[in-house]
Amino acid sequence: MRTLRDLLLILSVLIGFCLTVDLNFVVAQNDAKKNSKPDAAKNESKDSASEEVEILPKLEEMQIPTVEQLLKKPPVDWIVLENDTVLIVEPIYPRPDTLGQLDLALKESYNWPKPKSKEEIEEQKKMRAEMNFVRITLINDKENPEYRIQRKSIKQVIHHEDQIINRIDLLLKEKDLKTAFELLLILDRKHRDWPGFEQRQNQLLLLEAKDKQNSQQYLNALAYVQDLHSRDPEFPGLSNLAGEIIDVMISQSVQEKAYRKAHYYLKRLESMFPRQETVSKWKTAFLNESNSLLKAAEQAASQKHYQEAIQVVSTAVVVWPANPKLRESLLKYQKRFPMINVGVLETALEETPYFLGCEATRRHQALTQIPLFEVTKVDQTPYYHSRFLEQWEPTDLGRRADFILRQSYSSWESHPTMIAADITKYLRGKLTPGTAEYNERFDSYVRSVSSTGPFTFSIYFDRVPLQIEWLLSDPVNSPPLWQNISTISESAQSPTGNAVLVSSRFVVDHQQDGIVSYSRAVPQPSDVRDFSVAQINEIPYPSFEKSFQGLLLGEVTVLPFLPAKLVSFFKDSKDFNVVQSAIPLTHVLQFNPESKPMQVVELRRALAYAIDRQKILSETLLHESRLLNGRLITAPYYTGLQVYNQQVPQREYSFPLAVALAVASQKKLGGQFPTLRMLCDSNPEAQAAAQEMIKAWSQIGLKVVLIPNTAEEAKKENLQWDIVYRTVAMTEPVMELWPFLTVGKGAQIESLEILPDWMRLSLIELDEATDWESATALIKKLQQQLYSMAHIIPLWEIDQFHVFRKNIKGYADRPLNFYDNVEQWIPEPYYPDVEAFTQK
Repeated sequence: MRTLRDLLLILSVLIGFCLTVDLNFVVAQNDAKKNSKPDAAKNESKDSASEEVEILPKLEEMQIPTVEQLLKKPPVDWIVLENDTVLIVEPIYPRPDTLGQLDLALKESYNWPKPKSKEEIEEQKKMRAEMNFVRITLINDKENPEYRIQRKSIKQVIHHEDQIINRIDLLLKEKDLKTAFELLLILDRKHRDWPGFEQRQNQLLLLEAKDKQNSQQYLNALAYVQDLHSRDPEFPGLSNLAGEIIDVMISQSVQEKAYRKAHYYLKRLESMFPRQETVSKWKTAFLNESNSLLKAAEQAASQKHYQEAIQVVSTAVVVWPANPKLRESLLKYQKRFPMINVGVLETALEETPYFLGCEATRRHQALTQIPLFEVTKVDQTPYYHSRFLEQWEPTDLGRRADFILRQSYSSWESHPTMIAADITKYLRGKLTPGTAEYNERFDSYVRSVSSTGPFTFSIYFDRVPLQIEWLLSDPVNSPPLWQNISTISESAQSPTGNAVLVSSRFVVDHQQDGIVSYSRAVPQPSDVRDFSVAQINEIPYPSFEKSFQGLLLGEVTVLPFLPAKLVSFFKDSKDFNVVQSAIPLTHVLQFNPESKPMQVVELRRALAYAIDRQKILSETLLHESRLLNGRLITAPYYTGLQVYNQQVPQREYSFPLAVALAVASQKKLGGQFPTLRMLCDSNPEAQAAAQEMIKAWSQIGLKVVLIPNTAEEAKKENLQWDIVYRTVAMTEPVMELWPFLTVGKGAQIESLEILPDWMRLSLIELDEATDWESATALIKKLQQQLYSMAHIIPLWEIDQFHVFRKNIKGYADRPLNFYDNVEQWIPEPYYPDVEAFTQK
């Protein structure tokens, strides 16, 4: 029966139930026996208490509950009495620190408002009296479990959560970290911020870090260390453990020559414990190693080995970019031996089954060879320029052309001196059947070549070419003869012994760890005032993201290829310049003329109609870019050229028509589609687009597999392929379309045998055109025929962008090729950002 007093006690949140207790630590019976006689009740209570005290266990006899007991059995608290005996009861409240909270409540009760009547005085006394008792419920007394016990009789309360804490301590001692962690999670769910929880959690993190350290999982160990540091930076043993772990990680990184990674780990340690001895140890080690390298560079420079000097200084930059002596050394050696690091996705020296031109081979060709005539500008038609010729003039109604060679060159030019004998010797080889240089198409135009002086020569034509410059747009691949007659020493060997040809620009100096280094074919004289680019290093990266990271961190200063999704980022950056190429890169699908399935026109058209070109262009390649730097096309060349037929309509995506054409072609193929094999340019964006097209073709029942661009695949003989995804950048389609359509077989009459009769006749008629008007009409007609018959599938053209760090000067505003004018690039010393070098 509840009284007013009971209600007040409940509201005070100090006591939850009505229990009674006798003197000292005697356990009293519950209120149900209050109606018995006082003496009898007292005697009975004492007897009962005596019996219970005798059977109560001592605290030292109590066993910490097992994990299973803690998880599966109902929670219980232990009440330790003054004589160290223990009562096992249901959870009591308030918690945690029940005794402390009761004492505090009693103390605060004396601050209650002063009573205004005797009734209030009595009521407050009774409430304070109740605060001297703790209400409990025994777990083994089913008849009368509820009691109350005097506060002064209780020595300690061990809550269920405290028992979990004690079990966690044992588990940590036994190194059972997994179970300890599970119990911590349970404790956190039961009662967040329980006293002792944070300390055990931190102890667990420390032990986890040590465990990962012992199993040599140092990154995981470091993660635990940083987590613990964020919670308690002064936790005992944390600083030493962090130093031990990172010391090993730095040692491994240094052994692998991964200094940037070592700096990253060192910075992580320094950010946590700036005065840790491991920090000062490695800073001193890196500084000493960097100083040793600078001394070695100085010694190499004293012996005029400037290439070695700048390479050693570059290594010193990587070892310790914070060395204050680096700035002076970089300035001195970079000006004497200017070097540029270019970040690429593939080099031309890598083995691949893709046998056609790609970005890497185009770069390599532009860097290592100088054509006699080269395109420098495209404005509807190409404009030519020659580095070797001072003057050229057609005479005799175009049947003869006279040429005058330059006799002197600027100090920045890297090619050997060319004389008339070099050219006439090479061109005569192209006119002589049976020689390696013989060119059937060139022979059909030229009757003879004659040298009229050391720097003059003439060419006589059987038929007048549309463009003399294009006919002579090949490099002169023969050893220079100037050294045999000149008193000026000009070596025909590169610094590494590679043969230097008369049209050589740069030559491969060496290749190591995938990095290809190019050096000038002719080194500059040592007495020039300003030195030009002496070496270019193409550093390959496995992905776009890694190459961009290398650019941001200063590993490279130039990227030749920039995808559309990142153009805006670099344009907005204050550290980089973005340059757009003069013509876009054309993407086109081409079929193997010797593949029997690809000779079925319905199958080719089915492949064409199944591709949603606009979707792939915008989503996969341009990434919804607002720069509008991509367009659908109908020919394998630039849409801005005069010969491009703008009247050819775009082929719209049509899945039903693709299915119908596929069914029709299936009948011609004997009722079953063969598996088609596809070659693809190694450009990652081209690879991504190819995968999207393969998915589209699979929806109409065609299985197309992509041939991997690996060295193993390149070694296989008789490569079988049906489709090829190409990227091209034609500037003279009238001349270049023939070798393009023969898929690497050149512009010879024999190469036309693999093509249909109508295409052969069209190409021959185009090659024999005598004026630009008829040639333009013929190629526009041929474009329409190729597109309608789906002999090729022009996809899209995408504007090309290059990105330069601002320490590079002198490059062209709209280069036609990436390495245009590379000899005049000015690489100013780049002083690395120390913070950037400590990023992983």
